[in-house]
Amino acid sequence: MDKRSTWLFIIGSRPYTHELPSDPAIDASMAAGAFGQKASVLFTGAGCQYLNQDISPPADQADLRKLLKSLPLYDIDHLYVSSSEPIADTTVVDLPVTCLEPSDIASLISDASHVVTFT
Repeated sequence: MDKRSTWLFIIGSRPYTHELPSDPAIDASMAAGAFGQKASVLFTGAGCQYLNQDISPPADQADLRKLLKSLPLYDIDHLYVSSSEPIADTTVVDLPVTCLEPSDIASLISDASHVVTFT
């Protein structure tokens, strides 16, 4: 029996909106990967701003671009974004960002063992 679950983290909230030194959505996805789970990340709505090169972190928070670039170290190699979202720059991370149609997003959600949403 395969003890490896598939996790989908849906990030729909803007980056740097909390007063924590790190980011809960990215931390949770890295934790899943660190414990041998297969994890993917879907950016939607305001969450697409994570992929905006022009957004800078507040002085007391981690630079999310560095965190996103480290996702392959946690076996996270799938980043997705809704095709209906305007994305200025997907080169902010070293991972490919795949644009998905709504039907593909529905399949992605359906195929995941666990779905965690940050809004």
